[in-house]
Amino acid sequence: MKQEFSNKKILIYTISLYILLLISEFTFNILIFISNYSTGKVGSSFFSEVTDIISLLKFDVILYILILICIYLIFSLINTTYVLLVYQELSRRKPTLPSSTKVYLFISINFFFILSLYFFNSVIYPYSNITRFGSLFVGHNNYQILKILALFFIFIYFIGFFYFSYKHAQKKVKILTWSFIGLIALSFLNPYYHLKNLYNYFPRKNNTGPNIIIIGLDSLNPKHTGHFGYEFNTTPNLDRLLKECVVFSNSYTPLARTFPSWFSILTGQYPVSNGARYNLIKRKFLNQKSITLPNILKDKDYFTAYFTDETRFSNILKEDGFQYLRHPIKGVKDFVFGNFHDFSLTNVFFNNPLGYKIFTFMDINRAVYHLYKSRYFTDDVISFMNSVKTKQKFFLAVHFCAPHWPYMSPAPYPYLYEKKSNPLFDQYDGAIRMVDDQLGRLIRTIKKRGLYDNSIIIILSDHGETFEGHGTDLRVSDQNRILTSFKLPGKNSHFQVDQLVGTIDIFPTILDLLGLNRDDYHYEGSSLESLLNGNEDDEDIDNHMFLETGFSIDVPGGIGTSLQEMIDEGIHFYEWDERGIITVKEESHKELIK
Repeated sequence: MKQEFSNKKILIYTISLYILLLISEFTFNILIFISNYSTGKVGSSFFSEVTDIISLLKFDVILYILILICIYLIFSLINTTYVLLVYQELSRRKPTLPSSTKVYLFISINFFFILSLYFFNSVIYPYSNITRFGSLFVGHNNYQILKILALFFIFIYFIGFFYFSYKHAQKKVKILTWSFIGLIALSFLNPYYHLKNLYNYFPRKNNTGPNIIIIGLDSLNPKHTGHFGYEFNTTPNLDRLLKECVVFSNSYTPLARTFPSWFSILTGQYPVSNGARYNLIKRKFLNQKSITLPNILKDKDYFTAYFTDETRFSNILKEDGFQYLRHPIKGVKDFVFGNFHDFSLTNVFFNNPLGYKIFTFMDINRAVYHLYKSRYFTDDVISFMNSVKTKQKFFLAVHFCAPHWPYMSPAPYPYLYEKKSNPLFDQYDGAIRMVDDQLGRLIRTIKKRGLYDNSIIIILSDHGETFEGHGTDLRVSDQNRILTSFKLPGKNSHFQVDQLVGTIDIFPTILDLLGLNRDDYHYEGSSLESLLNGNEDDEDIDNHMFLETGFSIDVPGGIGTSLQEMIDEGIHFYEWDERGIITVKEESHKELIK
């Protein structure tokens, strides 16, 4: 006699449940996207642009949806197997068990699993759209307990699955399910990173230096560091490092935007001279006669490399002199998928190097701020440090973007500083602590690999940060005020210099420290070599600096410009090519400069 609730019915129920879950989350993400970008006059113009973007990426969109469907189907099959295995165990103990028990098992196992997913999301990813309401109950005092509970529920689920599958599943089912779950679990440990480190640990160290390592901490306001007296412990690693450096307390960037600031660092010129007047500028508007530091050093047998975890507002390329670049994907694919991607199953199980192979827009991408895991980008930089020790000398620029607006980040960082006086800067301080952890890991690796004492290490911020953002108001000096510090080879001397300096001074300083003739190159900064050697009476140091504001729509929306106004402004200026690379429209260039 045919059973009332067959295995096939349970399979259909489970598949239907997870497809419904996917559709619900997909719909919710769309509604959030629309609510963010459709207010006021923005709606029609913005969504016409979105339609064009989707048309450009139609095959990527189709593939993305198919991958999501496959993931939800795989977990529906795992849960179907789970239900049937538990029923098989219960039937063995009680042969007269009715088939309707499968329905109760279906409800209990699947809802325990789904609730565990959402609980985990609400604790670990407080800025996830699908669980943001639940995250309101998570705070500084209960985060650790809730995190342990969330991990415990996921652990219990899989322990039960392994137990029942071990006792009752066919060999083929065991191999497939255990391999899939094991691959996901292993990916969180980033095995490729460890294997690469193991491989690079044994080759002989050929590095003699002097190396140049520039580490940029995006949007860091020096006033939020312990070194400059901040009351909260946001930068313990940075503070320890600065005790071994010469620190410039009166340092500024001429333009408080990421790309213009970095281009001034690399050329020693003001933006008005090198042409980098705003982010995502077309390369044709850059001064082709401006020679970058990595291009110079590459000709001096230096190996040059650049790392960043953010490309929304900086477009440094290989033509700037870097032989190796590591960064997230660029362009509209980053924007569309990075802002939309937020699903319970992928957040929990595929926010790791395995998931980055599937969802490439997430790979070391700070722009996916609600899911960004900083340790994987740091892993990449550390792997490079382990391999670059075989180079005789190298120039490395690392740009950590964690503190950049909108400051949002996964746990534990949002819960570290709940001062209540300003929730926006609570988030900012948490993001600073995240970048400080990245810096600490990198510096420990540099020391461990024997590269610390033969390297010029420069720690800086590309621009500052205020409640109004950065690059918007020259009357608010914290927007342009930056951190600048030098650690010279073989020296751990620490003192503070109050002389006015800036990003344009780094270029000639490095040339002097390397013994290169800086008269061969055009720059506008001053060499700080004498100041680094303790001579504060150098009359050749320029006591003036030219500052300017810059165009960008990426400013905090809490004070000043609303999100919709920012988008409406930006729509008229940005465009993308057939590769999806975003730049400012050529016809907008003169208007923006004016």
